[in-house]
Amino acid sequence: MKKIITLFLLVFGILLFQNAKSYSMGLFYTDANYPVTATGVKVNNLSELKEGKSEAINVLWVVEVGDAGVDKAAKNGNIKKISYIDVHEMTVFIFFKKITTTVYGE
Repeated sequence: MKKIITLFLLVFGILLFQNAKSYSMGLFYTDANYPVTATGVKVNNLSELKEGKSEAINVLWVVEVGDAGVDKAAKNGNIKKISYIDVHEMTVFIFFKKITTTVYGE
């Protein structure tokens, strides 16, 4: 019985400290894309848009490095006018998390 209670408390604690800004809800594994925003800028041909990416990596919820910001992604793609933004999140339990922000625009 103690093992079950300990396991329950461990899982509850992990869920409690999960990033509230995250769209993903997979407890053990997540690999998904999410739309964040669209600016309303009219786009005639999606294939002509530039693409810029930025990313941040977290290991064991202890060390996090990188800049997954929209500004960094826009600078990386030399984008001056943002059309829309997507976020890709890949998570493996508490061991690893990678957030990639992709900005599309002109």
